[in-house]
Amino acid sequence: MSPVVPGRKIGEYTIASCIGKGRYGVCFLAHDPTGKAVVLKRFRPRMLRKNRQQNHYEAVILSGLSHPAIPELLGVINCRQGYYYVLEYKEGASLEEWLFKRRKVFPSEEIYRIGSQLFDILKYLHSRNVVHGDISTANLLYDGEKLSLLDFGLARYADGRNIRFSLDYARAANVLIYLIYSGYSGRGDRPWHEELPLSEGQKGFLRRMMEKEEAFRNTEEAAEEFQKYFSPTGRE
Repeated sequence: MSPVVPGRKIGEYTIASCIGKGRYGVCFLAHDPTGKAVVLKRFRPRMLRKNRQQNHYEAVILSGLSHPAIPELLGVINCRQGYYYVLEYKEGASLEEWLFKRRKVFPSEEIYRIGSQLFDILKYLHSRNVVHGDISTANLLYDGEKLSLLDFGLARYADGRNIRFSLDYARAANVLIYLIYSGYSGRGDRPWHEELPLSEGQKGFLRRMMEKEEAFRNTEEAAEEFQKYFSPTGRE
């Protein structure tokens, strides 16, 4: 398979740059004939063959979603250069980049704003019976105001047994803890619940989020508890 370089045409799209690499594929920034930015997600041939029975999940799930924080699936390209998803382009940098490259310190008000948006996304996904399965600082894009959730490669429909909403809760809790650590200047040699300046209510909420079994009646309840314990005006 020939390399994909800036200026190369993939279908009607022109590659601008590589914007991300992962185990399953590579993402490129590209432009359509009108100059509109899109993302082309190319699957690695070996992983495409290895996961042939599961490759359809991402396209099927994305095609059934419509939310401003979730990239729209615009099409699929299967050509000589490879197999691609065409996805809506979202502005911003990953929380991973904000935290570890830009060394941004997130104040409590901003953590609350990001967390509130994350729970809005989760409420929508879970209302559609979708478990994202890979919520992380790498897959959350932030432009300073708005949050977007990327990479639905591990997304599945909840079955109440092996695929549960609790997986998304636990991973969302990890993201919140990373954001809280951004403003921490201690030694970092103790568990998060001993080290971070959290109220007992906040600690209890995060612990519940990390339980393997479903700890909330629904995601609305989890979102309400987040607001109760992390709102700048209503912390307990």
